[in-house]
Amino acid sequence: MPQRMIKKVLLISPHGKITITREGSRERKLAVPPLGLAYLAASIRTAGYDVEILDILIEGYDREEEVGNNTFIYGIESDKIRRIIEKSAPDIIGISCIISNRAREVSSICRTAKEALPDIPVVVGGQHPTGAPEMVMNPDIDYLLRGECDHTFVDLIETLNSGNELSAVKGIVFKQDKGFFINPVQDFPDVNSLPRPAWDLLKLEKYWTTGMCDYEIGATGKKKFMIMITSRGCPHKCYFCTSPNMSGRRFRARDVDDVIEEIEKYRSEYGVNRIYFWDDNFFIGRERLKELLDKLARNFSDMTFEVTSGTEANSLDDEIIELLARAGFKKIFLAVESPNEATQKTLIDKNVNIARVPILVKKIKECGMIAEGSFMVGFPDESLERVDTTFEMIKKFGFDRISISIVNPLPGTELYDHCIKNKLFFDDFDPKDIRWSQENIRLEGVPRGYIAQKRRDVWIEYMKNKIDIDVYEKENIKL
Repeated sequence: MPQRMIKKVLLISPHGKITITREGSRERKLAVPPLGLAYLAASIRTAGYDVEILDILIEGYDREEEVGNNTFIYGIESDKIRRIIEKSAPDIIGISCIISNRAREVSSICRTAKEALPDIPVVVGGQHPTGAPEMVMNPDIDYLLRGECDHTFVDLIETLNSGNELSAVKGIVFKQDKGFFINPVQDFPDVNSLPRPAWDLLKLEKYWTTGMCDYEIGATGKKKFMIMITSRGCPHKCYFCTSPNMSGRRFRARDVDDVIEEIEKYRSEYGVNRIYFWDDNFFIGRERLKELLDKLARNFSDMTFEVTSGTEANSLDDEIIELLARAGFKKIFLAVESPNEATQKTLIDKNVNIARVPILVKKIKECGMIAEGSFMVGFPDESLERVDTTFEMIKKFGFDRISISIVNPLPGTELYDHCIKNKLFFDDFDPKDIRWSQENIRLEGVPRGYIAQKRRDVWIEYMKNKIDIDVYEKENIKL
Protein backbone atom coordinates (compact mmCIF):
# COMPACT_ATOMS: atom_id res chain seq x y z
CA MET A 1 0.00 0.00 0.00
CA PRO A 2 1.57 3.33 -1.03
CA GLN A 3 2.43 5.93 1.60
CA ARG A 4 -0.35 8.46 2.13
CA MET A 5 0.85 11.94 1.23
CA ILE A 6 1.15 14.14 4.31
CA LYS A 7 -0.49 17.53 4.05
CA LYS A 8 -1.91 18.13 7.52
CA VAL A 9 -0.31 17.75 10.97
CA LEU A 10 -1.94 17.51 14.40
CA LEU A 11 0.35 18.29 17.37
CA ILE A 12 -0.77 17.18 20.84
CA SER A 13 0.31 18.27 24.33
CA PRO A 14 -0.65 15.75 27.07
CA HIS A 15 -2.51 15.89 30.39
CA GLY A 16 -1.30 17.55 33.56
CA LYS A 17 -0.58 15.50 36.67
CA ILE A 18 -0.72 16.18 40.41
CA THR A 19 -0.39 14.17 43.61
CA ILE A 20 -1.87 14.48 47.07
CA THR A 21 1.17 13.76 49.21
CA ARG A 22 1.43 11.53 52.25
CA GLU A 23 1.99 14.67 54.29
CA GLY A 24 -1.41 16.00 53.21
CA SER A 25 -0.45 18.72 50.76
CA ARG A 26 -1.82 18.90 47.23
CA GLU A 27 0.54 19.71 44.39
CA ARG A 28 -0.50 22.82 42.48
CA LYS A 29 -1.94 22.60 39.01
CA LEU A 30 -0.19 24.47 36.24
CA ALA A 31 -1.34 25.56 32.80
CA VAL A 32 1.40 26.85 30.53
CA PRO A 33 1.02 27.29 26.76
CA PRO A 34 3.16 24.60 25.03
CA LEU A 35 5.99 26.75 23.72
CA GLY A 36 7.84 23.88 22.05
CA LEU A 37 4.77 22.84 20.06
CA ALA A 38 4.06 26.46 19.12
CA TYR A 39 7.59 26.74 17.68
CA LEU A 40 7.25 23.38 15.94
CA ALA A 41 3.88 24.32 14.45
CA ALA A 42 5.37 27.52 13.08
CA SER A 43 8.18 25.61 11.34
CA ILE A 44 5.73 23.07 9.91
CA ARG A 45 3.46 25.82 8.63
CA THR A 46 6.39 27.73 7.14
CA ALA A 47 7.27 24.58 5.21
CA GLY A 48 3.84 24.66 3.58
CA TYR A 49 1.80 22.18 5.62
CA ASP A 50 -1.45 22.67 7.50
CA VAL A 51 -1.13 22.26 11.26
CA GLU A 52 -3.34 22.23 14.36
CA ILE A 53 -2.46 22.03 18.08
CA LEU A 54 -4.49 20.19 20.73
CA ASP A 55 -3.52 20.96 24.32
CA ILE A 56 -5.33 18.24 26.26
CA LEU A 57 -4.51 19.86 29.59
CA ILE A 58 -6.04 23.29 28.98
CA GLU A 59 -9.06 21.97 27.10
CA GLY A 60 -10.03 19.93 30.16
CA TYR A 61 -8.31 21.81 32.96
CA ASP A 62 -11.17 21.43 35.45
CA ARG A 63 -11.65 17.71 34.78
CA GLU A 64 -9.64 15.52 37.15
CA GLU A 65 -9.33 11.75 37.02
CA GLU A 66 -7.72 9.65 39.74
CA VAL A 67 -5.19 7.21 38.31
CA GLY A 68 -4.15 5.57 41.58
CA ASN A 69 -1.96 6.26 44.61
CA ASN A 70 -3.53 9.68 45.24
CA THR A 71 -2.42 10.80 41.79
CA PHE A 72 -4.70 12.69 39.43
CA ILE A 73 -4.44 13.68 35.80
CA TYR A 74 -6.29 16.70 34.50
CA GLY A 75 -7.38 17.24 30.93
CA ILE A 76 -9.95 15.93 28.48
CA GLU A 77 -10.94 12.25 28.44
CA SER A 78 -9.89 9.64 25.87
CA ASP A 79 -13.24 9.51 24.07
CA LYS A 80 -13.14 13.24 23.46
CA ILE A 81 -9.50 13.08 22.36
CA ARG A 82 -10.47 10.42 19.85
CA ARG A 83 -13.34 12.52 18.49
CA ILE A 84 -11.07 15.55 18.10
CA ILE A 85 -8.47 13.47 16.24
CA GLU A 86 -11.14 12.04 13.93
CA LYS A 87 -12.56 15.49 13.23
CA SER A 88 -9.12 16.96 12.58
CA ALA A 89 -8.31 14.11 10.17
CA PRO A 90 -4.55 14.74 10.08
CA ASP A 91 -2.08 12.84 7.94
CA ILE A 92 0.45 12.60 10.78
CA ILE A 93 0.27 13.17 14.55
CA GLY A 94 3.04 14.52 16.79
CA ILE A 95 2.84 14.14 20.58
CA SER A 96 5.00 15.92 23.13
CA CYS A 97 6.51 14.04 26.09
CA ILE A 98 8.63 16.51 28.02
CA ILE A 99 9.24 14.52 31.20
CA SER A 100 9.04 10.84 32.07
CA ASN A 101 6.10 11.06 34.47
CA ARG A 102 3.87 11.96 31.51
CA ALA A 103 4.97 8.83 29.64
CA ARG A 104 1.92 6.78 30.59
CA GLU A 105 -0.45 9.51 29.51
CA VAL A 106 1.45 9.98 26.25
CA SER A 107 1.32 6.23 25.63
CA SER A 108 -2.44 6.30 26.16
CA ILE A 109 -2.81 9.19 23.70
CA CYS A 110 -0.77 7.25 21.13
CA ARG A 111 -3.08 4.26 21.55
CA THR A 112 -6.15 6.50 21.16
CA ALA A 113 -4.64 8.04 18.03
CA LYS A 114 -4.04 4.61 16.49
CA GLU A 115 -7.57 3.50 17.33
CA ALA A 116 -8.96 6.62 15.69
CA LEU A 117 -6.73 6.59 12.60
CA PRO A 118 -4.85 3.28 12.35
CA ASP A 119 -2.90 4.15 9.19
CA ILE A 120 -1.64 7.57 10.34
CA PRO A 121 1.99 7.83 11.55
CA VAL A 122 2.34 8.72 15.23
CA VAL A 123 5.50 10.60 16.26
CA VAL A 124 6.66 11.36 19.82
CA GLY A 125 9.31 13.89 20.84
CA GLY A 126 10.56 15.73 23.90
CA GLN A 127 13.17 15.43 26.63
CA HIS A 128 12.04 12.00 27.85
CA PRO A 129 12.21 10.17 24.47
CA THR A 130 15.44 12.04 23.75
CA GLY A 131 17.08 10.67 26.89
CA ALA A 132 15.45 7.23 27.00
CA PRO A 133 14.11 6.21 23.56
CA GLU A 134 13.99 2.48 24.31
CA MET A 135 11.81 3.18 27.36
CA VAL A 136 9.31 5.20 25.32
CA MET A 137 8.96 3.23 22.09
CA ASN A 138 5.88 0.98 21.89
CA PRO A 139 3.68 -0.59 19.17
CA ASP A 140 1.47 2.53 18.96
CA ILE A 141 4.42 4.79 18.10
CA ASP A 142 5.89 4.81 14.62
CA TYR A 143 8.75 7.27 15.16
CA LEU A 144 10.56 9.10 17.91
CA LEU A 145 12.40 12.34 17.19
CA ARG A 146 15.19 13.11 19.64
CA GLY A 147 16.32 16.64 20.45
CA GLU A 148 14.92 19.86 19.03
CA CYS A 149 12.45 18.97 16.26
CA ASP A 150 11.91 22.30 14.46
CA HIS A 151 13.70 20.99 11.37
CA THR A 152 13.60 17.24 11.85
CA PHE A 153 9.82 16.95 11.98
CA VAL A 154 9.62 18.69 8.61
CA ASP A 155 12.43 16.46 7.35
CA LEU A 156 10.46 13.41 8.47
CA ILE A 157 7.33 14.58 6.62
CA GLU A 158 9.27 15.24 3.43
CA THR A 159 11.11 11.92 3.71
CA LEU A 160 7.83 10.02 4.10
CA ASN A 161 6.28 11.91 1.20
CA SER A 162 9.22 11.26 -1.09
CA GLY A 163 9.90 7.69 -0.02
CA ASN A 164 13.54 8.47 0.79
CA GLU A 165 15.62 6.70 3.42
CA LEU A 166 14.26 7.36 6.94
CA SER A 167 17.62 6.67 8.57
CA ALA A 168 18.91 9.99 7.19
CA VAL A 169 16.51 11.98 9.42
CA LYS A 170 18.51 13.42 12.32
CA GLY A 171 17.61 12.06 15.75
CA ILE A 172 15.04 9.58 14.42
CA VAL A 173 14.17 6.31 16.18
CA PHE A 174 12.03 3.61 14.61
CA LYS A 175 11.40 -0.11 14.87
CA GLN A 176 13.79 -2.30 12.92
CA ASP A 177 13.71 -6.11 12.91
CA LYS A 178 13.73 -7.08 16.59
CA GLY A 179 15.18 -3.82 17.83
CA PHE A 180 15.32 -0.12 17.05
CA PHE A 181 17.22 2.06 14.64
CA ILE A 182 18.52 5.12 16.51
CA ASN A 183 20.17 7.95 14.63
CA PRO A 184 22.41 9.57 17.26
CA VAL A 185 22.87 12.74 15.21
CA GLN A 186 20.61 15.55 16.40
CA ASP A 187 19.80 18.98 15.00
CA PHE A 188 20.51 22.22 16.85
CA PRO A 189 18.73 25.00 14.92
CA ASP A 190 19.95 28.56 14.66
CA VAL A 191 17.44 30.24 16.98
CA ASN A 192 17.57 33.45 14.94
CA SER A 193 16.31 31.63 11.85
CA LEU A 194 13.23 30.09 13.45
CA PRO A 195 9.77 31.54 12.81
CA ARG A 196 7.88 33.01 15.76
CA PRO A 197 5.73 30.56 17.76
CA ALA A 198 2.29 29.93 16.22
CA TRP A 199 0.29 31.24 19.17
CA ASP A 200 -2.72 31.83 16.92
CA LEU A 201 -3.28 28.05 16.99
CA LEU A 202 -3.94 28.10 20.75
CA LYS A 203 -6.66 29.69 22.87
CA LEU A 204 -4.44 31.93 24.99
CA GLU A 205 -7.38 33.33 26.94
CA LYS A 206 -7.82 29.95 28.62
CA TYR A 207 -4.27 30.09 29.99
CA TRP A 208 -4.77 33.67 31.16
CA THR A 209 -7.93 32.67 33.00
CA THR A 210 -6.23 29.73 34.65
CA GLY A 211 -2.96 31.53 35.19
CA MET A 212 0.60 30.66 36.04
CA CYS A 213 1.35 29.56 39.59
CA ASP A 214 2.54 32.95 40.72
CA TYR A 215 0.20 33.86 43.53
CA GLU A 216 1.86 37.05 44.71
CA ILE A 217 2.88 38.81 41.51
CA GLY A 218 -0.07 39.64 39.35
CA ALA A 219 -2.63 39.80 42.13
CA THR A 220 -3.36 43.37 41.02
CA GLY A 221 -4.63 42.30 37.62
CA LYS A 222 -1.64 41.30 35.49
CA LYS A 223 -3.46 38.40 33.87
CA LYS A 224 -2.26 38.43 30.29
CA PHE A 225 1.09 36.69 30.22
CA MET A 226 3.25 35.09 27.56
CA ILE A 227 6.11 32.64 27.75
CA MET A 228 9.08 33.00 25.44
CA ILE A 229 12.79 32.29 25.09
CA THR A 230 15.76 34.53 24.43
CA SER A 231 18.06 31.52 23.93
CA ARG A 232 18.24 27.76 23.78
CA GLY A 233 20.62 25.41 25.50
CA CYS A 234 22.81 25.53 28.57
CA PRO A 235 26.59 24.99 28.66
CA HIS A 236 26.42 23.25 32.04
CA LYS A 237 25.99 19.53 32.61
CA CYS A 238 24.39 19.09 36.03
CA TYR A 239 24.01 15.37 36.47
CA PHE A 240 20.31 15.53 37.41
CA CYS A 241 19.23 17.65 34.42
CA THR A 242 17.81 16.50 31.07
CA SER A 243 18.50 19.78 29.25
CA PRO A 244 21.91 18.67 27.88
CA ASN A 245 20.19 15.77 26.10
CA MET A 246 18.07 18.20 24.10
CA SER A 247 20.58 20.96 23.45
CA GLY A 248 23.89 19.12 23.47
CA ARG A 249 25.13 21.86 25.83
CA ARG A 250 25.05 24.20 22.82
CA PHE A 251 23.98 27.62 24.03
CA ARG A 252 22.45 29.67 21.22
CA ALA A 253 21.31 33.22 21.90
CA ARG A 254 18.76 35.21 19.94
CA ASP A 255 19.53 38.73 18.75
CA VAL A 256 18.47 41.14 21.48
CA ASP A 257 16.58 43.42 19.09
CA ASP A 258 14.56 40.46 17.81
CA VAL A 259 13.61 39.59 21.40
CA ILE A 260 12.50 43.19 21.99
CA GLU A 261 10.48 43.14 18.78
CA GLU A 262 8.70 39.94 19.83
CA ILE A 263 7.75 41.38 23.22
CA GLU A 264 6.42 44.50 21.54
CA LYS A 265 4.30 42.33 19.25
CA TYR A 266 2.77 40.53 22.24
CA ARG A 267 2.06 43.80 24.01
CA SER A 268 0.45 45.45 20.99
CA GLU A 269 -1.47 42.46 19.61
CA TYR A 270 -2.50 40.62 22.76
CA GLY A 271 -2.29 43.26 25.48
CA VAL A 272 0.27 41.14 27.32
CA ASN A 273 1.71 42.77 30.43
CA ARG A 274 3.82 39.94 31.86
CA ILE A 275 6.54 37.82 30.27
CA TYR A 276 7.92 34.55 31.63
CA PHE A 277 11.30 33.74 30.12
CA TRP A 278 11.55 29.99 29.57
CA ASP A 279 15.26 29.77 28.66
CA ASP A 280 17.38 26.83 29.77
CA ASN A 281 19.77 29.44 31.14
CA PHE A 282 18.78 33.08 30.70
CA PHE A 283 21.97 34.40 32.28
CA ILE A 284 24.69 33.19 29.91
CA GLY A 285 26.74 36.00 28.33
CA ARG A 286 27.15 39.03 30.57
CA GLU A 287 27.33 41.75 27.91
CA ARG A 288 24.35 40.38 26.01
CA LEU A 289 22.40 40.11 29.28
CA LYS A 290 23.18 43.73 30.16
CA GLU A 291 22.05 44.89 26.73
CA LEU A 292 18.81 42.92 26.99
CA LEU A 293 17.97 44.17 30.48
CA ASP A 294 18.73 47.76 29.51
CA LYS A 295 16.38 47.56 26.52
CA LEU A 296 13.66 45.91 28.59
CA ALA A 297 13.89 48.79 31.06
CA ARG A 298 13.77 51.46 28.35
CA ASN A 299 10.97 49.91 26.27
CA PHE A 300 8.63 48.13 28.68
CA SER A 301 8.22 50.12 31.87
CA ASP A 302 4.57 49.01 31.96
CA MET A 303 5.44 45.30 32.00
CA THR A 304 6.91 42.79 34.43
CA PHE A 305 9.26 39.87 33.77
CA GLU A 306 10.41 36.64 35.40
CA VAL A 307 12.85 33.82 34.65
CA THR A 308 11.03 30.61 35.57
CA SER A 309 13.96 28.21 35.20
CA GLY A 310 15.90 29.88 37.97
CA THR A 311 18.74 32.36 38.13
CA GLU A 312 22.33 31.20 38.01
CA ALA A 313 23.76 32.64 41.19
CA ASN A 314 27.31 32.98 39.88
CA SER A 315 26.07 35.31 37.12
CA LEU A 316 24.72 37.88 39.57
CA ASP A 317 26.44 40.91 41.03
CA ASP A 318 25.28 44.37 42.09
CA GLU A 319 25.17 45.71 38.53
CA ILE A 320 23.10 42.83 37.14
CA ILE A 321 20.71 42.83 40.11
CA GLU A 322 20.12 46.58 39.72
CA LEU A 323 19.50 46.12 36.00
CA LEU A 324 16.99 43.33 36.71
CA ALA A 325 15.09 45.60 39.08
CA ARG A 326 15.03 48.48 36.58
CA ALA A 327 13.87 46.12 33.84
CA GLY A 328 10.72 45.16 35.73
CA PHE A 329 11.67 41.90 37.40
CA LYS A 330 9.72 41.53 40.64
CA LYS A 331 11.05 38.20 41.86
CA ILE A 332 14.44 36.51 41.48
CA PHE A 333 14.27 32.71 41.69
CA LEU A 334 17.80 31.87 42.77
CA ALA A 335 18.81 28.31 41.84
CA VAL A 336 21.09 27.42 44.73
CA GLU A 337 20.28 23.68 44.38
CA SER A 338 22.40 22.39 47.28
CA PRO A 339 23.89 24.56 50.04
CA ASN A 340 26.50 21.88 50.58
CA GLU A 341 29.89 22.77 49.11
CA ALA A 342 30.90 19.15 48.44
CA THR A 343 27.69 18.50 46.49
CA GLN A 344 28.18 21.70 44.51
CA LYS A 345 31.66 20.69 43.43
CA THR A 346 30.88 17.10 42.45
CA LEU A 347 27.27 17.02 41.19
CA ILE A 348 26.17 20.54 40.21
CA ASP A 349 28.15 21.82 37.25
CA LYS A 350 27.30 25.47 38.00
CA ASN A 351 29.30 25.11 41.26
CA VAL A 352 27.52 27.95 43.07
CA ASN A 353 29.65 30.02 45.41
CA ILE A 354 27.57 29.45 48.55
CA ALA A 355 29.32 32.18 50.53
CA ARG A 356 27.94 34.82 48.11
CA VAL A 357 24.31 33.73 48.37
CA PRO A 358 23.36 35.79 51.49
CA ILE A 359 25.02 38.84 49.90
CA LEU A 360 22.99 38.38 46.71
CA VAL A 361 19.77 37.91 48.69
CA LYS A 362 20.39 41.12 50.60
CA LYS A 363 21.01 43.06 47.39
CA ILE A 364 17.91 41.62 45.68
CA LYS A 365 15.77 42.76 48.60
CA GLU A 366 17.38 46.20 48.68
CA CYS A 367 16.37 46.59 45.03
CA GLY A 368 12.74 45.91 45.91
CA MET A 369 12.50 42.40 44.48
CA ILE A 370 11.38 39.18 46.14
CA ALA A 371 14.23 36.73 46.71
CA GLU A 372 13.22 33.09 46.39
CA GLY A 373 15.68 30.25 46.85
CA SER A 374 15.45 26.88 45.11
CA PHE A 375 17.00 23.87 46.85
CA MET A 376 17.33 20.11 46.32
CA VAL A 377 17.67 17.49 49.06
CA GLY A 378 18.34 13.77 48.78
CA PHE A 379 21.36 13.37 46.52
CA PRO A 380 22.92 9.88 46.54
CA ASP A 381 25.37 9.27 49.38
CA GLU A 382 23.87 12.05 51.55
CA SER A 383 23.84 10.90 55.15
CA LEU A 384 21.11 11.64 57.66
CA GLU A 385 23.43 14.19 59.24
CA ARG A 386 24.03 15.92 55.92
CA VAL A 387 20.31 15.94 55.13
CA ASP A 388 19.56 17.60 58.47
CA THR A 389 22.42 20.06 57.98
CA THR A 390 21.10 20.95 54.52
CA PHE A 391 17.64 21.73 55.88
CA GLU A 392 19.14 23.92 58.60
CA MET A 393 21.33 25.78 56.09
CA ILE A 394 18.34 26.47 53.84
CA LYS A 395 16.80 28.56 56.62
CA LYS A 396 19.83 30.82 57.04
CA PHE A 397 20.23 32.61 53.69
CA GLY A 398 17.50 35.15 54.38
CA PHE A 399 15.24 34.37 51.40
CA ASP A 400 11.72 35.78 51.27
CA ARG A 401 10.53 32.47 49.85
CA ILE A 402 12.01 28.99 49.62
CA SER A 403 11.28 26.07 47.33
CA ILE A 404 12.59 22.64 48.33
CA SER A 405 12.61 19.69 45.93
CA ILE A 406 13.38 16.05 46.59
CA VAL A 407 16.12 14.83 44.26
CA ASN A 408 14.52 12.57 41.68
CA PRO A 409 16.19 10.66 38.83
CA LEU A 410 15.04 11.43 35.28
CA PRO A 411 15.87 8.79 32.64
CA GLY A 412 18.71 9.86 30.42
CA THR A 413 20.59 11.72 33.16
CA GLU A 414 23.84 10.76 34.85
CA LEU A 415 21.91 10.65 38.13
CA TYR A 416 19.55 8.01 36.74
CA ASP A 417 22.44 5.93 35.39
CA HIS A 418 24.27 6.20 38.72
CA CYS A 419 21.19 4.96 40.59
CA ILE A 420 20.74 2.04 38.18
CA LYS A 421 24.40 1.04 38.45
CA ASN A 422 24.39 1.19 42.26
CA LYS A 423 20.87 -0.23 42.75
CA LEU A 424 19.68 2.82 44.65
CA PHE A 425 16.03 2.83 43.57
CA PHE A 426 13.27 1.71 45.90
CA ASP A 427 11.45 -1.38 44.64
CA ASP A 428 8.29 0.54 43.70
CA PHE A 429 10.12 3.19 41.67
CA ASP A 430 8.58 3.69 38.23
CA PRO A 431 10.41 6.14 35.94
CA LYS A 432 7.19 6.58 33.96
CA ASP A 433 5.31 7.66 37.07
CA ILE A 434 7.79 9.60 39.20
CA ARG A 435 6.15 11.05 42.30
CA TRP A 436 8.06 14.26 42.92
CA SER A 437 6.89 14.54 46.51
CA GLN A 438 8.46 11.27 47.71
CA GLU A 439 11.94 9.81 47.87
CA ASN A 440 12.83 7.37 45.12
CA ILE A 441 16.55 7.08 45.89
CA ARG A 442 17.78 5.01 48.82
CA LEU A 443 20.03 6.88 51.23
CA GLU A 444 21.84 4.80 53.81
CA GLY A 445 20.59 5.61 57.30
CA VAL A 446 17.75 7.83 56.03
CA PRO A 447 14.30 6.22 56.42
CA ARG A 448 11.99 6.61 53.43
CA GLY A 449 9.54 9.40 54.11
CA TYR A 450 11.95 11.32 56.34
CA ILE A 451 13.00 13.83 53.68
CA ALA A 452 9.43 14.28 52.44
CA GLN A 453 8.11 15.04 55.92
CA LYS A 454 11.08 17.22 56.84
CA ARG A 455 10.70 19.14 53.57
CA ARG A 456 7.07 19.85 54.38
CA ASP A 457 7.77 20.81 57.99
CA VAL A 458 10.66 23.13 57.13
CA TRP A 459 8.71 24.82 54.34
CA ILE A 460 5.65 25.47 56.53
CA GLU A 461 7.74 26.72 59.43
CA TYR A 462 9.71 29.06 57.17
CA MET A 463 6.78 30.34 55.13
CA LYS A 464 3.97 30.56 57.68
CA ASN A 465 4.70 34.19 58.54
CA LYS A 466 5.48 35.19 54.96
CA ILE A 467 2.43 34.00 52.99
CA ASP A 468 -1.07 32.66 53.58
CA ILE A 469 -0.29 28.97 53.14
CA ASP A 470 -3.95 27.94 52.89
CA VAL A 471 -4.51 30.39 50.04
CA TYR A 472 -1.27 29.36 48.34
CA GLU A 473 -2.25 25.69 48.28
CA LYS A 474 -5.75 26.20 46.92
CA GLU A 475 -6.47 25.15 43.36
CA ASN A 476 -7.43 27.37 40.44
CA ILE A 477 -5.50 30.36 41.67
CA LYS A 478 -6.27 33.39 39.50
CA LEU A 479 -3.62 35.90 38.51
